[in-house]
Amino acid sequence: MKKQIENKVYDFFVNSSDFNGMPLRQVSEELKIEYENSIDIIKTLVSDDIITIQSSTNPHIIYSRLYPIDIQLKILEDAKSWKVTVTKIGEISFASESTEFPICLYPTENLIKLKRDLTEFGNAVYTKELAIAQPHLKPIFFEIEVLERYANDPRFDFEFKDYSGRISCKYDENEKPYVRKEDEVFLKTFGLGFDKNGKRVAVAYLRYLSDLTPEHQIYWKSREKREDCKMLEEYHQNTIQGNWTSSYSIFSGLIGELNCLNEISETIFSKSLFRKNFNDEKRPREFTFFFTPTLKNYNDFVHLLDKMLSENINKDFFKDKIELFDIVEIEDGLVERKPKGTIRLLEEWLLGIFKTEKESELKDIFKPLKKVRRERQNPAHKISENEYDDKFTELQKKLVSDAYGSIRALRFIFQQHPKAKDYEVPDWLENGNIKTF
Repeated sequence: MKKQIENKVYDFFVNSSDFNGMPLRQVSEELKIEYENSIDIIKTLVSDDIITIQSSTNPHIIYSRLYPIDIQLKILEDAKSWKVTVTKIGEISFASESTEFPICLYPTENLIKLKRDLTEFGNAVYTKELAIAQPHLKPIFFEIEVLERYANDPRFDFEFKDYSGRISCKYDENEKPYVRKEDEVFLKTFGLGFDKNGKRVAVAYLRYLSDLTPEHQIYWKSREKREDCKMLEEYHQNTIQGNWTSSYSIFSGLIGELNCLNEISETIFSKSLFRKNFNDEKRPREFTFFFTPTLKNYNDFVHLLDKMLSENINKDFFKDKIELFDIVEIEDGLVERKPKGTIRLLEEWLLGIFKTEKESELKDIFKPLKKVRRERQNPAHKISENEYDDKFTELQKKLVSDAYGSIRALRFIFQQHPKAKDYEVPDWLENGNIKTF
């Protein structure tokens, strides 16, 4: 009987569509033995490391972990007291057990390796791990550079916001992929983590990695991190615990503050301070941390940030408020009208209408915006060799954090206007936890 149960559990798992487990009660029903007697036999198989169990609201997959044998034995013993209730609605009968955590049975990794020919999975290395009964939500960590292949290729729909993202290939108007068959990838979710040195790493669950094509599974495998890593708490809470978090990235925070500042500006002056908002689909997909800390990536980010800030300031906002041009003498009494820069326009206008005890504090608001502008101009006037250095990660964090602080301060100032007294800032922006991750 032990061998029959072993074979049934093994066959059920191998022939299932999604590496599923066999319901506990199905064993006694198919083999025509007493339910409690079947549990006693199963307990010996568990003790012998031949069968393992899952008990949860969805035990039909191995969710996130394997239980120690002593816990499995206790759960099975408790299951002897479970009763079945049959409810009949018309001609249809429904049977339910008196528990919220039913049990399914699985062959152990040792049994599968002994009996199954795993070469059928070829290069699908992560599918092979599911095939040896590994947890579907087992986190696997990777060098952060693994994402750059998809982020930089316009044939892939790459999303990354705050601490998680997804990847898929794009299709044309005839629903044909832009990529070859081997590159038709879909990764439902990936997240952010850190290695023991605090460097960012990518994390993805085994179940979703198995959906990649074999070619891409090999690519991800080549970028695996062998050392101890931890996933970001927010990603764990959201994907494993199913909880909402109140944390947002500094990138989302900056975009939120820009949008608020524009809305308040419209309320007060009937003109927006910035020409563009960057909500949802308008958010530049490069507006996140870069994945490889190189000089080129840093310069590209500076360029983007300047376009979103100083280059985005609406010159028309200042029309009839201050002089938009400088009169510069050229020679022999000739003069030229030179347009003032956007940051200067904003600074002159604000200093003229908003009074504070310390004017230097008001001027400090503009320093980060000016720094971004200077940083952007530097690579424009010289040719530099690209270089890899972790310092660029810290430089980016500092740059975007300071810019966020400036825009937030401007939003606070605009809120002091009498016409803005009824404006409500979104709670996530006012009270949420804005982090640089």
